[in-house]
Amino acid sequence: MNLFRLLISAILILSISACDNKDKSGGTIHGTLSNASEVTVYLQSISEAGEKTLDSVVTNKDGEFEMKNPVKEMDYYVFRTDPANVIFLILKGGESVEITGNAEKLDASYEVKGSKDSELIRQLRHFEKNLGDSLNKIYADVRSTNPEEATETGNKLQAFYSESMKNFSEKFVSDNKSSLAALSATKYLDQNKSIDLMVSLGENLEKAHPGNKYVTDFKGLLAEMRKLPIGSMAPEISLPSPEGNPVSLSSLKGNVVLVDFWASWCGPCRQENPFIVSLFKKYKSKGFTVFGVSLDENAEAWKNAISKDGLTWNQVSELKKWDSQVAKAYGVDAIPFSVLLDKEGKIIGKGLRGPELENKIREALGINS
Repeated sequence: MNLFRLLISAILILSISACDNKDKSGGTIHGTLSNASEVTVYLQSISEAGEKTLDSVVTNKDGEFEMKNPVKEMDYYVFRTDPANVIFLILKGGESVEITGNAEKLDASYEVKGSKDSELIRQLRHFEKNLGDSLNKIYADVRSTNPEEATETGNKLQAFYSESMKNFSEKFVSDNKSSLAALSATKYLDQNKSIDLMVSLGENLEKAHPGNKYVTDFKGLLAEMRKLPIGSMAPEISLPSPEGNPVSLSSLKGNVVLVDFWASWCGPCRQENPFIVSLFKKYKSKGFTVFGVSLDENAEAWKNAISKDGLTWNQVSELKKWDSQVAKAYGVDAIPFSVLLDKEGKIIGKGLRGPELENKIREALGINS
């Protein structure tokens, strides 16, 4: 009897496995795009080596397309019509996903159905893009009509953008702790105040997606964050300047220091640089300075960005992009990212932006009014 039950159990397991495998091999990626008569659409995987095309298909005259869902494991994927029209999806095997939109303005117009995680990515991206576009329009109007107010207005708009994205992301992460899409919103969180939320996210993701590489990386980031809590001493940094001379973070002891992780290729970093420049000019005579750590790999691009953005403080780089050992030591997984140090070199703030950053600088400098 026991042997019979064992045999029946084995058959049931094989049957369930067979059904499961069949489901995962099914599904399609399909939809209709305007301005896309007989154009090629691509579905691509993402890795450190770059993007790899998994499948492609030519739309019909009405912009309709359909391809089999080739996904074998849940992951981030790219769907595009051309290099300028790209969207990100989170797909798993077996899903039938519908994509609609304007092929010539795909990022701004697309809708997605059939993949909850991809729908969440769209919500985050549309909020991010609509907010950014609105504020950029305000800035452009001010720059053309009142250029003397452009810098101050730009700083205020950047602060408003940071605060708005932080508030949106806190709710987004809190509401979607089992979705990989929540990871994309963590870059906007205040690590000083949101560590409990991030830990909760990591725990929920680990239960929902055991073994997922992004979840594993995120858990590693949380472990690194705990290595550098508020009040701990900042690890030493000693790297080459643009001229090739070694510069050490410890040489700035006695100043309030903003360790600023950025790169020439990082759009949000370049947008935030004017605000950092304004802080440097405003408080450098009072004992504040900046120590820039670039995640560039092209020396000329790095040097050109320093010159163009007017970054007159100390700059260093390993020129290894994400292979930077310093970035790993500081738990940096997205930029821009900064760590604020007091005059003794202790960490007093992480990931601060806008008014919160300036207020913390003033507090560290003993400026009360």
